[in-house]
Amino acid sequence: MYDQSDYEKFYRSLYRIRRVEEEIAKVYPTDKIKSPVHLSIGQEAVSVGIAEALRADDIVFGTYRSHAMYLAKGGNLKEMIAELYGKVTGCAKGKGGSMHLIDNNAGVMGTSAVVGTTIPNAVGYAYALKYQRKDSIVVSVFGDGATDEGVFYESLNFAALKRLPIIFVCENNFYAIHTHQRIRQAVTNIYERAASYGIPSERIEDNDLFRIYERVSDIVTGMRSGTPGPFLLECMTYRWKEHVGPGEDYHLGFRDRQEAEPWVKNDAVQLLAAKVEPDRRSLIEAEVESEIEEAFKFAEDSLFPDAPELLADVFQEKDQSKQQDANASPSRKLDRTLSYVEAIREAADQEMERDPSTIVFGLDVDDPKAIQGTTKGLLEKYGPERVFGTPLSEDAMTGAAIGMALAGLRPTHIHIRMDFLMLAMNQMVNVAAKSHYMYGGRVHVPMVVRSMIGKSWGQGAQHSQGLYSFFAHVPGLKVVAPTTPYDAKGCLLAAIRDNNPVMYVEQRILHFQKGLVPESDYTVEPGKARITASGDDITLVGISFMQLECQRAQRYLEDVGIQAEVIDPIWLSPLDIDTIAKSVEKTGRLCVVDNSWITCGISAEIVAAVAEKLQGVREFAVQRMGFAPVTCPPTPALENLFYPNARTIASTAYDLVKGGKNGWLPDERSDLQDIQFKGPF
Repeated sequence: MYDQSDYEKFYRSLYRIRRVEEEIAKVYPTDKIKSPVHLSIGQEAVSVGIAEALRADDIVFGTYRSHAMYLAKGGNLKEMIAELYGKVTGCAKGKGGSMHLIDNNAGVMGTSAVVGTTIPNAVGYAYALKYQRKDSIVVSVFGDGATDEGVFYESLNFAALKRLPIIFVCENNFYAIHTHQRIRQAVTNIYERAASYGIPSERIEDNDLFRIYERVSDIVTGMRSGTPGPFLLECMTYRWKEHVGPGEDYHLGFRDRQEAEPWVKNDAVQLLAAKVEPDRRSLIEAEVESEIEEAFKFAEDSLFPDAPELLADVFQEKDQSKQQDANASPSRKLDRTLSYVEAIREAADQEMERDPSTIVFGLDVDDPKAIQGTTKGLLEKYGPERVFGTPLSEDAMTGAAIGMALAGLRPTHIHIRMDFLMLAMNQMVNVAAKSHYMYGGRVHVPMVVRSMIGKSWGQGAQHSQGLYSFFAHVPGLKVVAPTTPYDAKGCLLAAIRDNNPVMYVEQRILHFQKGLVPESDYTVEPGKARITASGDDITLVGISFMQLECQRAQRYLEDVGIQAEVIDPIWLSPLDIDTIAKSVEKTGRLCVVDNSWITCGISAEIVAAVAEKLQGVREFAVQRMGFAPVTCPPTPALENLFYPNARTIASTAYDLVKGGKNGWLPDERSDLQDIQFKGPF
């Protein structure tokens, strides 16, 4: 079945990986390598068997132990070693290190340091390939430890549901760091778990390179010929070195040499070396040694990144000159009224019509209620490939959205409540936010996550939280919280077209607001606040629904002769501090009203940033308002005390202007009351 040329091809790849890893182990104690290393010595056969069965345009996703897969798939060796050295010529410009290798030209997507993280990314990428009618295949490689994670099972389910062209490969070396599989898992036959999802699977024993190659070849051939995926392979292997680092770890006592001995004796590199003619083997080895020497010299001679590189690649930047001024009067016709819901729906519709790479998905987006009506009619117009409901799998579906974005789609993933996004924090914070930076600008993640927050009808502890400050805290994420229907449409269009991940926040009561919205295409770009009422006595900054409460408070204050300037930040990250600071410099007083708790929140950020801006320029009085420092209660008697409202905001502003505690609280005006949200959904 195999001839001498096959043996030479396989041997070159195996030997090359082994010798690269050995040289890394040799250099590592010198401290020239600037990141932790997880060596693949002993496990090379799995990567080589897979990669040799793939085409150049097939895609692999790996883990922090992916030196072997990176090299086997054709990743640039010089750039890999330079990355380990922390040099600017590295595959991620020194920003990723050993655990975050990437060579998208070779089909090697960024590897990850968090166990299981890339599995749903691979699934999303496979979805995109299927949608794009490409016959490329995705391979997701992970260790046995990743099968302890819930996202593994969520990902299997969605891949099976959509019959995706993906091969899941569990590289089972028996250990998650120092803990054996039998201690962690009640049932150790990982491949058999795939049957629960109707996924065919197989276990390959003994680090068998040729069996792996043959099975992967058969599977990809079948998938390209129309056999639906996915497939799961469990490849039994063994790592010779410690979990992280260049040495051995038998002295730690969790395993011994006797356990390792059969694997070392069955070394794929030596077994295959015996099949290659001696003269040819010597030539191959000499060529590999020369290449490795050149790669390490390249890394040694390369420069470290310059200081400006620290702040580069946080976002994929747009031309700032093309951004619109939120305070500028729109030139487009404002001759019709839409609700906030209708504005969101129109934005999605217009962008889906304009750009076929735009898709919308999430729990219940395709049901009769259509997320409060925001996705109404989209399924009928664009079909189930572009508009679809999802399993209750927040973690995996957010990861899948990232994978879709990496493959060139522009997904909008809808979470009906921001509270549930806590189940997807790993994907949002560790992958979506960081990918552009930690892979040296080689990829970007154009995705939107819509999530709802807000009060009324007893939403209570786990259905009401405004947790957007969590996301605004993280470099690489943009956060927007539009208040008006005009901004709801313009911000969503801007978010979808942005090449970075955007958190789009909707307070559920705002869905009932109505306002003037142009029918034409327009965007409200990041980083510019809007002054919604002018005044000289105090600056009120209201976030999301609290913007409406601040506008109502401004009317109450007007009744007693106080002129409040009201500002809507619109975008919370990036945040327009200049507009707010300029107002405070004029008024000398600042009250920030948040739709969340005030501790470590957006209100604290605004106050601190304004203080830094006006330091030595103008002293000012300040007050923050937000949720009471408790869990939100559902009973109206307490819920009404939990949230700020127009009257309490006006009272606080009055005290700031007059000085001291005056006890003034305006009588409620019927024309300034809230719109009440009433359930059920």
